[in-house]
Amino acid sequence: MPSAAAVSRSRPDRALIGAGVGLAGVLATQLAVRAVPGYLPGRAGVLPGVLVWWVLGIATAASLVRTANRRAAAGMLLAGILAVHAVAATGPPQLSDDLYRYAWDGRVQAAGVDPYRYGPLDPHLAGLRDQWLFPDAAGCAAIERGPHCIRLNYPRAHTIYPPVAQAYFTAVHYLPGPPREHKLQLYGSLLSLALTGLVMRMLTTRGRDPRYAAFYALSPLAGLEVGSDAHVDVLGALLALAGLAVLTRRSARPPAAPSSSPQPSSPQPSSPQPASPSRWRAAAAGALLGAAVAVKLYPALLLPAAARRRPVALVGAAAGVVGLAYLPHLLAVGTGVLGFLPQYLDVEGYGQGARFLLLVGVLHLGGSAAKAVAVAVLAAVTVAVWRTDPDRVPPERAALWTVGAAFLVATPVQPWYGVLLAALAVVAGRLEWLAVAAAAHPVYLSLFTDLPGDAWTLRVTSYAMAAAIVLAATGLRHRLTVPGRQVDRDAEPTLLALPLDSGVRAPER
Repeated sequence: MPSAAAVSRSRPDRALIGAGVGLAGVLATQLAVRAVPGYLPGRAGVLPGVLVWWVLGIATAASLVRTANRRAAAGMLLAGILAVHAVAATGPPQLSDDLYRYAWDGRVQAAGVDPYRYGPLDPHLAGLRDQWLFPDAAGCAAIERGPHCIRLNYPRAHTIYPPVAQAYFTAVHYLPGPPREHKLQLYGSLLSLALTGLVMRMLTTRGRDPRYAAFYALSPLAGLEVGSDAHVDVLGALLALAGLAVLTRRSARPPAAPSSSPQPSSPQPSSPQPASPSRWRAAAAGALLGAAVAVKLYPALLLPAAARRRPVALVGAAAGVVGLAYLPHLLAVGTGVLGFLPQYLDVEGYGQGARFLLLVGVLHLGGSAAKAVAVAVLAAVTVAVWRTDPDRVPPERAALWTVGAAFLVATPVQPWYGVLLAALAVVAGRLEWLAVAAAAHPVYLSLFTDLPGDAWTLRVTSYAMAAAIVLAATGLRHRLTVPGRQVDRDAEPTLLALPLDSGVRAPER
């Protein structure tokens, strides 16, 4: 009679087969999204495909994690990542025209002009315009737009992007690569691959399965927002997570062998332990976080979680990097370095308090009340994070609290902001926060397309459902914590194959 192990080996690996089918579905959905006619986000048919992509990407990632054939799963994940980004680079951007502004800013700086000095339509920059970014009538018709169209958004406004992002645009301008959009897509995809690799490395050093990186790598955030639309947010996320990785470097010291007379009060570590950061390591982490802030401002939300130890060194280094990055532009154009940012906040509705979808649509707050509550909630979360013990709540999880709270309060419409949130969710083992990252897609597309039903209700419902998923998963995790053990109530429970946590380990049978 064959043994149970032999029978198990003879059975087909259903999880691996499911992952293969799911990956094929992801690629087919990506091609279907790309095939929807129309210009950028003004295509109602894109939303169902993007939502299906989210579901298939999560299901495929879960199958890759569940399979016992780790080598095959790793190979399939690598093939899937490369295929997703290869498909992304086969056409123009899908949902956003931001990359055209990136290309313009790089061109302006290569011509020796400070990017914060003039808007694209300023006469001083007339010699830099070409028919790619400023098409003629035939070019406008080819992209289904009226005559005198311009590919750049806000063409009369100064750039909004901070100086490290500007340095990246200039570097891409000079680096070799394919022409036009595809060059930015190439380097965006390379940054996305680097982010995936860093997430895998951070998971490994924390004793977790690196295959959980698939929850980011197979999502629309990687394939659509970065691979196709080349959003610079991926650089900010990469620098921010690199800062956390430096700050929380694990010691390679193996677990101590049990002595002949074990002491129950001194439990033996089962995985590499975090080393307390030195002043220099905290400064290096702060410099990376500061560089992330100088790509997009919102990575500053990570600072309270990262600065619980060595706050002076870390915050000082971050502030120093931001200051040095802005200094040449400040000397050149003065307060013009703020660019379009003040007007942008008004355009987005934050000045009037209308952008806070949950506060306005669920709590029925508005105007000054919504803004006051938003500030109070974020301040309370920041204080709570600052007061937590870094040994009990690791920086990536504490950072997820602040970033996640900011998303639920500010309810941004830009889906690409979710790259940082998703990467933190994977590293922190809190995959339910992917629902919050996904919630921005219906909100964003409802601004540009005539979707069925009431657009306002769709926007509020999208974020309300995501918040409900986070609350339900958090409550379930606490209820399922094994009773009768000294278990950190905020740590990962030891449950078999719980799909909500990348930090789960299966119990011994």
